[in-house]
Formats: sequence, structure tokens, C-alpha cells
Amino acid sequence: MTVSKRFWYMAAALFAIAAVAFTPLRWVVGAVVPKKSMLAASGADGTIWSGRLYDVQLGKIGIGTLDAGFQPLGLFLGRAGFWFEQPSTAGLPGFRGSVSKGLGGVAADGVNGAVPVAEILPGFPSAQIEFDNVSVAFSAGTCRVASGSVRLKPEGPLFAALGVDAGLMGRVRCETGDLLLPLASASAMERVELRISADGRYRATVQLQQPGAEIAPLLTLAGFAPISGGFRKSGKGRFW
Repeated sequence: MTVSKRFWYMAAALFAIAAVAFTPLRWVVGAVVPKKSMLAASGADGTIWSGRLYDVQLGKIGIGTLDAGFQPLGLFLGRAGFWFEQPSTAGLPGFRGSVSKGLGGVAADGVNGAVPVAEILPGFPSAQIEFDNVSVAFSAGTCRVASGSVRLKPEGPLFAALGVDAGLMGRVRCETGDLLLPLASASAMERVELRISADGRYRATVQLQQPGAEIAPLLTLAGFAPISGGFRKSGKGRFW
């Protein structure tokens, strides 16, 4: 091989490496995240390896700004994905995980952290959701795999009167094609069942067993209906 040919081969290789290294992150996010999915962002900047996502939404949950980067090892498994991370602040312990897309569908893996929520579940005017190593995979419009734990910590006078300051928690799983979050308090007298389908629709039911008589007026004002042995409220909507 002549010196000139060797030079051009090396130049072409360096150009290819540079092109990959400086690929904009927004191109990767656009390829991995569908237009209608659980994860959305208003914009992205930086390179494929280290960038930033702005105004990130997890369904109806506002996450804010996240650092993010490409995960090259996923390509060996036929998936394209990226990691994301929000550093801890004084108010929240941070938020991190990864999202990937392949021929088998879309998945979120190793999601950890906490985010504030409002008006997602019926009867919960404000709350905080904590994720503990949560992973979910949807394929062909069906929840295929789900693992990890979620804790819902409601706020306000109603739930303070119920004594559920520790929150309601449970392990996520797939059931009849939906992602199911079956949450319960330590006493199991307060329960929340949240079902999320692949297209973003959700159904939520809050059930309270044998609450004190002094709490009944608060429950009625919050829209709960009396049932045998307690109160219940249901609702539905779309996360995305």
C-alpha cells in the first residue's frame, strides 16, 4: 500500500470516528423515543455521548432537565438506547435510568429516584412517587416484563388524617397486557391500583377500608363514594 493510500484510509477512518463522536444527541433521542410514548422532551443538545434533555416528561410527570448519553453496548443486543440522570438536589434524591428501543419494542431499565406529581390519581391532590430499580418493557402494544418497586407518598390533610405518612408501596408487574402498580399502605387498609396500557391510557382506583367516622366528610368532599366497609374512587385518563 502506498503512503498516499494509507493516508486517505486513515483520514477516512478518523472522519468516521469524529462523525460518530460528535453526532447530536437529539438525533439519537428522536430515533429511540417514539413521538407518542411514556418519555418526551422539548429539546436536546450536546453530543451522542454526553448531552442534556430539557423539559422531560414521564407521562404527565414533569421531570425537568436530565443529563443523557448513548449506550453503545446495546447495539450488540439489537437495541439503541441512552442513559439519563438528574443529580440529587436539596429537595429530591435525583432520578436516573435508561431507555432503549429495538425490534422487540420500547423498554425503560433501572429507573431510580423520586419525582413530584399532582392530580394524576383520583383523590391524591399532590404526592411524590419514588422508583426503586423499576424496569418495564412494552412490545406489540403489550406489557411483557416489569420489575422493581414503587412508593407513593400522598400529601394533604385527608391522608394525614388516615395516617399513611409512610406512603403506599408495591412491586410493579405485567397483568393482562397492562403495566400494573398495586400499592398498599402498611396496614393494607388503604390501596391504590394503577393500570397503564402501552398507548398511555390509565385506570386508577383508590380504596379505603373502614376509615374513621370523622374522616367521612373529607372523603365525600374529595369525591369518594361509600362502599361496603369503606370508600372508593376511580378515574381514568392518559399519561401520553
